[in-house]
Amino acid sequence: MVAVIDIGSNSVRLFLDRGRPVNPKELNTTQLSEGLANLGRLKPEAMVRTADAVADFFDLAKRAGAEKVYVFGTEAMRNPGGEELKSMIESRIPVRVDIISGKKEAEIGYVGCTGGKGNNAVIDIGGASVELTAGTDGKITYAESLKLGVVRVRDAIGSDRAAIEDYYRKQIQGYKKVSADKLYAIGGTATSLASMLLGQKTYDADAVHGYVIGKNALHGLIDDIFASENLSRDYPTLGEKRALVIGHGAILLALLADYLGFDKITVSEHDNIEGYLISLKK
Repeated sequence: MVAVIDIGSNSVRLFLDRGRPVNPKELNTTQLSEGLANLGRLKPEAMVRTADAVADFFDLAKRAGAEKVYVFGTEAMRNPGGEELKSMIESRIPVRVDIISGKKEAEIGYVGCTGGKGNNAVIDIGGASVELTAGTDGKITYAESLKLGVVRVRDAIGSDRAAIEDYYRKQIQGYKKVSADKLYAIGGTATSLASMLLGQKTYDADAVHGYVIGKNALHGLIDDIFASENLSRDYPTLGEKRALVIGHGAILLALLADYLGFDKITVSEHDNIEGYLISLKK
């Protein structure tokens, strides 16, 4: 069995390839990019939290029977402190950490999500960056990664709804208005929103995979998010740390879908982890 650990800007995730159509991922929300917008580098305490999570997941993967474990880092690790965190992790586990580029992050997210089939666009909202990728039958025609992640934006402008909407409405113009038959969304923001709309008490990856978020439902959920006094209580699968930034992600997803001309978004559990494994075979 093969395992992959994804060091994201908001969460560290573990994927165990058990050969199922949907392989649920273990998650630890360490918020590696916390403070990045203001400090310009990774915070030591966030690095320690993340290194601990990676080491724990490596041990879990080995106990589960993984013969090979791959580890890769994304946007947060491309910033000052990323190489230090890489060394910190590699001193604790016998695996090389691959810090991938923004272009590769976008590409593997697209390939993992779509399997290289169809004419699609894919949005990946992370903690420090957001990727928009488009392609046709495996050929990627557009890939852009911008520093618009939800933790970064929360740190920079706060959590006022009007301020978030104004900021993102301006910033998304940095993306090209790509044309596609179908719009997908991957990553923790998308899967969390699907779980919330499904009313899940316990996270069910099989139900989330392929769930279609309609425009009106998403706008209604955004209203509920900003009206809630306790999101973790109202939405049990969300978690306290994700609850701090889910409003930012929901607003961004809605604005991007509108910007690209889509009334619905299909959520996929298949994402950059599956895409990373595919890239290793090339």
